[in-house]
Amino acid sequence: MRSGALADLVPVILAGGSGTRLWPVSRAAFPKHLVELTGESSLLQATASRLLALASPGRFLTVAAAGQAILVRRQLALVDPALATHLLLEPAPRNTAAAVALAALYARDAWGGEALLWICPSDHLIADPAPLRAAVVAGAAAARAGHLVTFGIEPTRPETGFGYIAQGDPLDLPGVRGVRRFVEKPNLSVAEAMLAAGDHLWNSGMFLMRASTILEELEAHAPDILAATRDAMSAAGTVPHTIDPERFGRVPSLPIDKAVMERSQRVAVVPCDPGWSDVGSWQAIWEIMPKDPAGNALRGDVVVAGGRGNLIRAEHRLVAVAGVDDLAVIETADAVMVAPKADADAVKALVARLVEAGRPEALVHAREVRPWGAFTVLAAGPGYMVREVEIDPGAALDRQRHAGRDEHWTVVGGELALESADGVARHAVGAAVTAARGQTHRLSNPAGETLRLIEVRIGSDLDDVPLAQLAG
Repeated sequence: MRSGALADLVPVILAGGSGTRLWPVSRAAFPKHLVELTGESSLLQATASRLLALASPGRFLTVAAAGQAILVRRQLALVDPALATHLLLEPAPRNTAAAVALAALYARDAWGGEALLWICPSDHLIADPAPLRAAVVAGAAAARAGHLVTFGIEPTRPETGFGYIAQGDPLDLPGVRGVRRFVEKPNLSVAEAMLAAGDHLWNSGMFLMRASTILEELEAHAPDILAATRDAMSAAGTVPHTIDPERFGRVPSLPIDKAVMERSQRVAVVPCDPGWSDVGSWQAIWEIMPKDPAGNALRGDVVVAGGRGNLIRAEHRLVAVAGVDDLAVIETADAVMVAPKADADAVKALVARLVEAGRPEALVHAREVRPWGAFTVLAAGPGYMVREVEIDPGAALDRQRHAGRDEHWTVVGGELALESADGVARHAVGAAVTAARGQTHRLSNPAGETLRLIEVRIGSDLDDVPLAQLAG
């Protein structure tokens, strides 16, 4: 066991979201918890790495969207292969009460009802993990005593976009207080009054409780959610579980706060100040990024002249901005978004317009991840598609045969092994090879570095199977 770990702790990572306020970086098929927003790791990977300080990787449980299974498995395995051992895949989004019910039922069968579930959203940022770890250790005693423990963040401003927790009297446990009430996202005057009073905390969306306790409270306060979730899980009492899509679609959709926390008499709170952010908008990203003397937060190939307070992110080309203030300018391979950085609702409305218009850019990136690596569509038109393909060391694609297209590859990095009816041939950088239509072939990377190809498809059948169909 790791030093400082809690033997009965089971971190539960909720990774089923699909935020739109961080478009075009976050998209339905590649949401914000899977994106490297502020560093080299995604928010999901940062969350998993943070939780490893208190639990072994084999005791992690992740609840994710089925359509993101490949991405989630891949990212968790890069942190520690054992993190992907326990993965529950939701066939459809049914909100956090259903996700917590799934986790509690699974954890009870895998580790027993006394397992302490530490529920953590995958898309939050913690700048200072030490106070959070201390809060979890303090909250564990209350959770073992039968409380549903929340973690309240010391507020720094009258934020109207967060829920609040009104603190009650101290409990007979160090660092733990009762909860008087939960407050929905308030208007500015109410938020200012709560900040001045000093007895309200931001609701972090993190919880700690025994599996048996939350199942009892779901039975008491949301029995329809618990019953429908249990009905959707086959092989009850065994591990692993599977989830029936049709039955899971009938689970009522409610957040765990409304389904249980606001109704239960067993809720406690541990105040803490770990540098928490829900990174729910470009404004929030700007706040936590380093800035130049003019207050501009810049990432990528960016040049600014005369602008102040901007967030500018360039992923594939030079972005030059002159004489404008307080904008978010976000460039990706297939889209450029410009908006006031503080207006998250405007970005959300923009994405809704794109969805209404049937634009694929609202849902998927030009770069898509696969179990063997990734590809980026560089150009496409009638009868052709050009892609950059990356194949991981030791990885291989399935054998393929395409009646409707020829495929041509130029090796630009690493070494290609191309299997055909004539056997396996290896090709170094600069080689150009072809698989004609109707020819069975297989691409693989036999080397220890990433294989990079420029692929040209010619013909009528140009597309791959969509990512969502590869979820399993």
